[in-house]
Amino acid sequence: MQNLLLSYYGDDLTGSTDVMEALELGGVPTVLFMRQPDETLLSQFRHCRAIGLAGTSRSETPQWMDTHLQGSFAWLKTLDAEICHYKICSTFDSSPAIGSIGRAIEIGCSVFSQDSVPLVVGAPQLKRYTAFGHLFAAYRDKFFRIDRHPVMSRHPTTPMDESDLLIHLSRQTDLTSG
Repeated sequence: MQNLLLSYYGDDLTGSTDVMEALELGGVPTVLFMRQPDETLLSQFRHCRAIGLAGTSRSETPQWMDTHLQGSFAWLKTLDAEICHYKICSTFDSSPAIGSIGRAIEIGCSVFSQDSVPLVVGAPQLKRYTAFGHLFAAYRDKFFRIDRHPVMSRHPTTPMDESDLLIHLSRQTDLTSG
């Protein structure tokens, strides 16, 4: 693909479609695939400036990620976009055992030969903000640190018990952060 601005992997379907919508509303022609397309299908979208791949890593184990993300990231790398984005939920809910953002970063660093990865966490339009490294989210017009949020602190799979994103991430990877 030529002139590709962005390729991305969404860690779930809704997040993947959110990225596609934001890009399209911003005037960036975008296509989202549910699985890696073959060359014939991909060639039908040469006009697109962004290409996404919807995944399920948010609900998967690190072992699943080792098997599946490696190939997905390698395919995205072949698209040669200016930026490759790993789209996570703006609540950052994840754990060492399920949806490990840390493991996804490790795999991405390996595939893309990166020493560092910038993190942009939050979604102001959804009333989710990061300030001084801590994540905050609204609930019924009140703002809470994510670890005190009435819903996210009690999430059934990945409860957020830490608002400091670097501390939360340090539980999922041995990579240095700061």
